[in-house]
Amino acid sequence: MKHTIIRIALVLVLSCSAVSHLQAAQNSPVELSADTIEYDSVKGIMTAQGNVRLVQDSAVMTGTNAEYNSKTKEAYVTGGVRVVKDDTTLRAQEVRSYDNIHMVATGDPILTKGDSQLTGTILDYYSDKQYAIIKDGAKLTMTDSVMTANQIESFFNEDRAVAQGKVHIVSSARQLDAVADQAVYYGGQGQQGKTVLTGNARAVQEGNVLTGTIMTLYLDNKAIDVQGRSKLVITPQ
Repeated sequence: MKHTIIRIALVLVLSCSAVSHLQAAQNSPVELSADTIEYDSVKGIMTAQGNVRLVQDSAVMTGTNAEYNSKTKEAYVTGGVRVVKDDTTLRAQEVRSYDNIHMVATGDPILTKGDSQLTGTILDYYSDKQYAIIKDGAKLTMTDSVMTANQIESFFNEDRAVAQGKVHIVSSARQLDAVADQAVYYGGQGQQGKTVLTGNARAVQEGNVLTGTIMTLYLDNKAIDVQGRSKLVITPQ
């Protein structure tokens, strides 16, 4: 009960001072609640500990500890961080937020949007552009396939993903295993799960091996097109 009283009292104080400043700065107030909060009105820094909850518009960020700068609009949240907005959820051990639209997540970050899940070492997510990029150990898990690469960019609004370096695509449902230097995945309506592989492209499907310069996979109907010099090795059934 003691923590609840402290939290309510501090939120009321912030509503009169810090939140009004934030609303003037970005037309959308930021509400911070926690077991304990310290506020430096000169520097504009709020430090919160225990059951942290940071809310702006429909986005909710929770964690164990947090620091928010009302002047720079930068937040740093640690300890089992979870960010939820609409159909997007970001989980990580640490999240830094810049200008309330750009988040950098570290510590086993997992970004889930709809049926897609993006993981890696460090995840950059821009909520205003619905764009995410992982530059190390990237993995994109879709409904019935998994793509890994050195780097993956995901354009959620376009249902498109761009992978660079040691690209590997596996689909158990389609008995498909493919590799390439680069890949672009198109998952929009009518695209048939189109994936364009370039650079040392190689695909194995149902025991058959196909290699080529540029290879286009149509994952929904198990079709493959190849451009440039190619080679097909068929395994008798």
